[in-house]
Amino acid sequence: YDIFKIVKAGQKRMKKYVIFDIDGTLNQTALYAIEAYQKALKKRNITVSDDVIFACIGLSPAAIITKLFGSLDDNAYQVWRKDIQEYEFSIMKDRAKTFDGIVEVLCELKRRGYQLAICSNAYPKHIKQVLTMIGIYNYFSEIGSLKMGNSKAEVLTKLLEKLNCQKACLVGDRKFDLEAARVNHIPLIGCGYGYAPNEIQEADVVINKPLEILEVIDYLI
Repeated sequence: YDIFKIVKAGQKRMKKYVIFDIDGTLNQTALYAIEAYQKALKKRNITVSDDVIFACIGLSPAAIITKLFGSLDDNAYQVWRKDIQEYEFSIMKDRAKTFDGIVEVLCELKRRGYQLAICSNAYPKHIKQVLTMIGIYNYFSEIGSLKMGNSKAEVLTKLLEKLNCQKACLVGDRKFDLEAARVNHIPLIGCGYGYAPNEIQEADVVINKPLEILEVIDYLI
């Protein structure tokens, strides 16, 4: 009995992190991003389908530029980023929200003793603004951003070093999340409800709604 209590106490003290992607995982980005990008593109007399913009959700800023323009000089790039930020946050005020069940999931994970972190293809200022706008910024103790590396795999590597945790699991909806998890040898919960379900079918577990995270996380970690 005493040994059992010691083991349980050790498990309780273990640093365990659930690490989340943002777009298509926590945030219903398409509710505002498609219109924001169309406005910015229209300003430049460029026409693309909504599907093209939809496919950009979750990509890094550099990858989005490549997909939409091929390349931009530094001045054009800075003006583009300014326009996108203004359009997005103007529309977000009325539309931005998490996927259904996300707040309940975050609360329950913390109740179970998990710590929460973010691993994103965005920069810190954007991450903070988005998470604040959808009302979940304060749930996360650490933020992994593009300041840590040029790819999500690199960001996750640096983040895990910083967290110095015994166990971790990544939750995401794109191939970059799958690659990052595999490179760093941690399990991935693939979000089938996200924006690229076909990209994460080889995840350790694929879920169809956020609340299913609670059914599998203890097993994976």
